[in-house]
Amino acid sequence: MKKFRIGTDDFKEFIEDGGYFVDKSLLIRDIIEGNKVTLIPRPRRFGKTLNMTMLRYFFERSEESRSYLFKNCAIADFPQYMQHQGQYPVIYISLKDLKRDSYEYFIEAVRIKIGSLYKNFAEVQPVLSDGSRERFHRIIMEEATLNDLYSSLKDLITHCYQYYKKPVIVLIDEYDTPMIEAFSHGYYDKMAGFMRSWLGEGLKPEYGQVLFRAVVTGILRVAKESIFSDLNNLDVASSLMIGPYADKFGFTEPELSLILSAFQAEDHAGIIRDWYNGYSFGGHTIYNPWSVISYIQAIPNPPGPKWLNTSSNALVYEELEAGGLEIKRDLEVLLAGEELRYPISENIIFTDIGRNPVNIWSLLYYSGYLNAEDPQPDLRGRLRYRLRIPNREISYAYEHFIESLYRNTDGGLDLLLHCFLGKRPILQIGPVLQDLTRDLVSMYDLAKLPEAVFHAFVLGLLANLRTVYEIRSNAEAGFGRADILMIPKTRDYPTAYVIEFKTTDGQQNTEIVSDALNQIRNQEYEAALSNAGISDEQIVRLAIILQGKEVRVATGYYAGVMNVQPKRRYVL
Repeated sequence: MKKFRIGTDDFKEFIEDGGYFVDKSLLIRDIIEGNKVTLIPRPRRFGKTLNMTMLRYFFERSEESRSYLFKNCAIADFPQYMQHQGQYPVIYISLKDLKRDSYEYFIEAVRIKIGSLYKNFAEVQPVLSDGSRERFHRIIMEEATLNDLYSSLKDLITHCYQYYKKPVIVLIDEYDTPMIEAFSHGYYDKMAGFMRSWLGEGLKPEYGQVLFRAVVTGILRVAKESIFSDLNNLDVASSLMIGPYADKFGFTEPELSLILSAFQAEDHAGIIRDWYNGYSFGGHTIYNPWSVISYIQAIPNPPGPKWLNTSSNALVYEELEAGGLEIKRDLEVLLAGEELRYPISENIIFTDIGRNPVNIWSLLYYSGYLNAEDPQPDLRGRLRYRLRIPNREISYAYEHFIESLYRNTDGGLDLLLHCFLGKRPILQIGPVLQDLTRDLVSMYDLAKLPEAVFHAFVLGLLANLRTVYEIRSNAEAGFGRADILMIPKTRDYPTAYVIEFKTTDGQQNTEIVSDALNQIRNQEYEAALSNAGISDEQIVRLAIILQGKEVRVATGYYAGVMNVQPKRRYVL
């Protein structure tokens, strides 16, 4: 039976073990025809490492020919490119394991990593000058000074060119993993200084005669002024760009069809499209490859989140949680299944991520948590992309984020959801929501735009019900826009909800509740539910009133049948 060899990202091992290979070998042609230095940012587990090791085994000099690895690949049909096979010294290094809590521990780890890299080229030492040979020896013995490390990439490229009399190929995988880790642990400036010297110096254009090609992969393009300021020979193959690299990472629609046929899984196309599709790279429809192969290998098990794990989500969750009011309001829009329009910044400025919405949504896009398409210029000529949650798997990630915000609430979130699912009386939501608001909502945020902030907060809580409810925020309904509509997706939970928020700084509860419930009636917000085939008896109308951090909830058609409940604490 065919196997994907999940977890095997070494191309040679993959082919020799008979793994099912989705042929991306024409990437080799694109690199040969491409720029001197190419940066390819893509989300994690979208095939970067497998592709980089494929490039390594294609270009790298070796005692035995490795052409057999490519005999069944598309690149074998192009003799003009096959003549490059096995012709170059290749410097290959992956930085994805260089995650350390401090800059000192990082330097210790990179000293070992580069020492191991240098050992692969120990044969070049006879052509070195005395000073270069001494530095080479220090690096191999893992005794390199900081200055040795700074210049180690540049020096190794030069040494290889001098010894092999051939231009060098450099492959650097996951270059930004140490940058992300440094940002999370507070030593980003030091890390940026190291990378600017090590990577920037090594790939400078004045060394063009010794460098054939360099390919760098990662998730992000870190701000140019931090690392790549001197690389005017750099081509950034962004996933936003139409071009030869757009279909080389992730599975395209035609590739998925071939996969489903090979694994006799054609009947699962709809499930895969719903759960793992939704990306658009350079005009190509792209599926998350890790999730697709994990799902197919697990058939007949049901679909679920395959790509997500807590550690990889940490930076995204941290920045969303620390984000300002505007980010929280935009998150409300996404959670409601609606779209945002923002520019996408190719140059991520880490220190501004949580404060600048352009950067937080750019981080989410490049990390694989958003799809961006249909660019349109704004009044200033900047391209603004339509952003949305790509698929059910990523929707699950946002729901997990919401759950992580409320993990210390003594069961309050579960109690709230049980009220909406009919497992507890609906009027118990008032005391439960009061407790959640008191513990989790900032008065600082409420002081600015109380209704909008509270609306976003409640919407985030209700996002946990998206599997059984279609949740619409600020939805056009009747003669206006309902704050929240909850439309049942299943007969198991047939009750629909219309929710109207109001804030007050002193108006009597009965008056403000009456205003909210009468607004639902007069604007005929229920019309959207009636049009969905929901009977009037199945519709619950809720007025949620906020005064400071005090919450009251009422239900009814108009004030005469409302019920405003007292404050009370409920626990599981």
